[in-house]
Amino acid sequence: MIRIQIVYALPNNAIVIDCDVDEQTNVLQAITKSNILTICKIKLDDHLIGIYGKRCEPTQLVKNGDRIEIYRSLINDPKEIRRRKAAQKNN
Repeated sequence: MIRIQIVYALPNNAIVIDCDVDEQTNVLQAITKSNILTICKIKLDDHLIGIYGKRCEPTQLVKNGDRIEIYRSLINDPKEIRRRKAAQKNN
């Protein structure tokens, strides 16, 4: 067995679940085992996933100590925010 974390960050807090899984467990199986989708009432189809900030596929095998992250959709496009700030400085 190996120990991993599953994380879903909300605007004001993060849901972090520690989970023990078999060595041949993939990301999707680990997320399912953690029950985080039910706890947070989310559908995985609507989110990207990654390990330590690097996107990954659901079929990727997890390693001991991995932190699987479920990413929320961006509310604002970072490029658009920078454009607005630049425009405000020029006025």
